[in-house]
Amino acid sequence: MFNVTYVKIASGNLLWMLFISLIISTSCQTNSGLKEPPEIYYGEDVCDRCGMIITEAKHAAAYVTTNGEIRLFDDIGGMIFFNKEHSEEVQKYWAHDFHTEEWINAEHAFYVVHKEITTPMSYGIIAFLNIQAALIKAAEFDTIAIDFITLSSSYLKSGFNKNESMEMSESN
Repeated sequence: MFNVTYVKIASGNLLWMLFISLIISTSCQTNSGLKEPPEIYYGEDVCDRCGMIITEAKHAAAYVTTNGEIRLFDDIGGMIFFNKEHSEEVQKYWAHDFHTEEWINAEHAFYVVHKEITTPMSYGIIAFLNIQAALIKAAEFDTIAIDFITLSSSYLKSGFNKNESMEMSESN
């Protein structure tokens, strides 16, 4: 035998707990832009740094700010410098794998930088999902593969001129 009052209270508490759980889980969700890379309409979308039309996936990059703004770039170097110039708080950076042209998390990518690598704005930076592909490409240019932190800090410290090579050595 069930006590009807107890069942009503228990079901009321259960509904209340479900409602609170729903509110908490919804408020803790991150910006959907963080889960999926932004969509770029090649030949239509414009680079946030230089204002030119973005035409090549293999060089395009993007980031999402903490307030949900999406920034699009035609060159990885443009993304690095735009963020330095505007000091935006970034939640997620995106780049394209040079070979597959698939979006990858830029902070987990490996980069090859060399003045002889042709990119839209001549920064000479290309990204790779895996280190092996980056090392193979780096060997073609007698340079090294680096990670995102090294790219960002070295690029910004060196005052890199996009028309010159970013000289990197094993000691950097």
